This record gives sequence, structure tokens and C-alpha cells, in this order.
Amino acid sequence: MGSGFGGSVAALRLAEKGYRVTVVEAGRRWRPEDFATSPWQAHRLLWAPWLGWHGIARLRVRRRLAALMGVGVGGGSLVYAGVHYRPDGAVFREASWDPSLDWEQELAPYYALAERILGTTLVPRQAAGDDALREVATALGVPGGVHATRVGIHFGPTGRTVPDPFFDGRGPARAGCTECGRCTLGCRVGAKNSLDHNYLHLAQRAGADIRPLAEARRLIPQPDGTWQVHTRHGTGITRSHTVLTAHQVVLAAGAWGTAELLHRSRPYLPHLSPALGTRTRTNREVFAAASTDSFDVGPGVAISSALRPRPDLLVQLCRLGPGTHPAALLARPGGLSWRDFGRRTAILFAMEQGDSHLTSRYRHGRLTFRPGSPQPEPVRLAAAEAVAHHYARRIGGRSTLLWNTALQLPVTAHLMGGCPIGSHPVTSVADLYHRVHGYPTLHVIDASAVPGNLGVNPALTVTALAERACAAWPASGRPDQRPAQGEPYQHVPDPTTEAAP
Repeated sequence: MGSGFGGSVAALRLAEKGYRVTVVEAGRRWRPEDFATSPWQAHRLLWAPWLGWHGIARLRVRRRLAALMGVGVGGGSLVYAGVHYRPDGAVFREASWDPSLDWEQELAPYYALAERILGTTLVPRQAAGDDALREVATALGVPGGVHATRVGIHFGPTGRTVPDPFFDGRGPARAGCTECGRCTLGCRVGAKNSLDHNYLHLAQRAGADIRPLAEARRLIPQPDGTWQVHTRHGTGITRSHTVLTAHQVVLAAGAWGTAELLHRSRPYLPHLSPALGTRTRTNREVFAAASTDSFDVGPGVAISSALRPRPDLLVQLCRLGPGTHPAALLARPGGLSWRDFGRRTAILFAMEQGDSHLTSRYRHGRLTFRPGSPQPEPVRLAAAEAVAHHYARRIGGRSTLLWNTALQLPVTAHLMGGCPIGSHPVTSVADLYHRVHGYPTLHVIDASAVPGNLGVNPALTVTALAERACAAWPASGRPDQRPAQGEPYQHVPDPTTEAAP
């Protein structure tokens, strides 16, 4: 269920190991030319089927949370900025990560593998907006200054299509980045290494069946050990219902979708952990903007550089691309032309480490949230606002707080947790091999399994965790070397000799 950073990895690796794999995805397929040409094309950007909109982003708002997530074949990779970070090692030593293993060491080879498949590289060029951030870092005395981000984007010949540069000809032809800055609208050039260009493409070559516009509604275990997966297909009045049968099920519908599906299926899963819904994380994110009529952020990818005002806080420079943008409704300084808003505005996007979290419940057919920790999810972060203020002074403009303060809610583009992994079935939903406690043929392999805030963009970590989980699976028809649930953790090497293309 799901074709994002967890589901796409599972689709490829399990197809390679001889399993017959079906991927169920709620959204539609996209070609580069199908993506929006403007951020005002709501029908291509937003997922709102009741309005006839089947875009790549879904905004869900509750009383204590607003979350933006991707939808479509490729999941969150369609709407993400392509940024790849490995978290600081201190993150994995926090209490939220099970101490049974050294996570930093355990994940290191899977990070490297994920970076290779996703095509991670440094942003090669900087523009005026990045230079301004560098001057802010100097003024604030930020240790280490500004660094270029690492991204999964093909920086080949600009706008020119070339044969597959990543997988020895097994991948699709690619075009070089044009530095339009509109990565999060869906890359119309085809330069962003979204999952349909790598994991999902290779999974289909290996035999995986991908079914778009199919939403899983409930899971029902059967007496013979199989699972019934009840799905809803199509949109609007043309929807139909299908029941799929599987021996193994991988939940990868994202932190919201996986938790919601398990909550909805709880009547059929009496052994499900009471930890379901706990440790739901926002990555402690806030957004600010700095604009002026005399400034041009310059060409580049959506997120091109960043600094750390404190070791636990990351602030990234984001660009929206030229032209107008809906964010102008919240942050348009006087005198700034609507037409110029995109190129004259820098978004300062901050993520903070910290152990705040929420707990989800399922009430009246929808997820709701309540505080799960004494420390609240942030609406404002003073250190991030200071960076935005200094940035605005540097360009002769003003800073404005965006979605968090406008909604008076924690806002996240990187929802995580809700089905955390761990060794104890009372405090975690899935074990350290990502098998749901009490249901060893049911697996959680997506952002919902991440047990703690990362303080950085989570895509690479979710991919690495998924690679690690799938490496321990036996090849089809071979004995399972993973310890039974309840037994102590043991590292299980990948039983196949070649783990990746």
C-alpha cells in the first residue's frame, strides 16, 4: 500500500527476490508534461477528488496539526524538493530510537545504497539568494557557515534529454535541470530523481504490478494466514471495490495513511499494539519569508543551501520559481508586484530536533490528534525567525511568518511516526525488522515507522530504513533467517548476493 519512499523500495527489492508484487496507490500516474505549469493550477497540484482535482499534494488540517503530503505514483517524491540529508549521529542516540542496536552504524550502508539509487549529488551552482544567506551566516557567526544541499536531481545538459545516466541503460531517458526552482510543483523537465525514475521504474522491469487510483480501506487477516486487502478503485461516482489476497502485506501509505488504515482495521486486529498513533512527529518545522522589490533570489533548485544557527536547528533557503504564487496571499510586502513575488521572495524553512510529538486517534471516520508530550509542537521558532529577520535586513526587505502563524497550527511537510519501530510491543507498533507486533506477515515500511524527529528532510532516512528492512527478507521460497517476534534482535545479512542495481 503506497508507492512513496518506503513502498517503492519494497516493490523493487521484493520483486528482485522472486515475490509477486502488487503496489496499490491512491493517486494517479504522472508524466513530466502533466505537472502544473503554474502554482495556481490547483487541479494539478491538490488532491481533492470531491472537486474533481487529482493533483500531487494533499493538505490535511486538524485542530492540532496541518500536514502536506504527496499522492500519486511516486508518493512524496513527486512533491518533495529532492533534498537528501543524513541526520546527525546524536539523533539516533535519543531515547526514541531503540537501544538494541547502533542505528548510525546499522544504517550507514543503506544510506549509501539509497544515495546511489536516488542519484544524490551536491547542488553545483549558487545564486544571489544563496550569497545573501552566506552573508547572514557571517553576520550571525554561524559555525561552518552555509553549505550547499545534497539533492537527487540530474544536472546534465540543461533541458536536453539523454539516455539513462544512472542504471546502465535500464532506467528512463533523462533531461538536465533548468534551475526553474519549481521542484515541489512536480518537475516538468524530468530532471528530479523522483521514484518513478528509479525504484518504481526498476520494480516494474522486475515484474511489479503498479495499480494507480486504488486506495486500501481495510485489512482483514484470514484463518489460512493470508490477508484480505479491501480496496476502492477509481474516483467520483465511478468507484468500484476489490478484495486482494496476499501472503505478505507492506504498509507504506505514509505517516498519515498507514496509521489511518491500521486504526480503521483495528476491529480485525485484536493483537495490534496500544502504541498505534503514538509518537506522531512534525519534524518541528516552521516557515518564514523575506521579500523586497529590489532583490532577485536567482535561478536554482527549490532548496539549494542551508545553515545551522544551532547544532539542533537547520534553516534552508527555498525558492518558489518565477511568477506569482499562492504564498503571496500571506507574505506580500507593500510595493512588491504580484507578478514578481516568486523571484523576489526567499522562503526560510526550518527544522528542529526535539522530542515533541502527538498521538492520533480514529474518531467518527477520521484521524484526530492530541498532545503526546509535555513539549508542544512549535508554531514559531525564535532562532529561525532571527535568521529570517537578518536575511530580510540584508536584502533591504522585510520578513514575514507564513503558514504556521497564519493557521496558528503546527505545519509540516514531513509528517513521521504514528507506527514507530521498537523491540517492545507495548511501546512500538512494529519490531526492529518492521513486522507489526503480533502479525509477522504485516509490515510497516514508510515514514510512520520513524520513531523520532530527525531535524532534517526525512526522505533519505525513510529510504535507508526501507532498504534495511527489505534486505533482511528471505528470497521467495527460502527459509526466513529473521528471529521470531519476541526474540532478541540479530543482524540478518541480505541473503541475496546483489542487493541493488
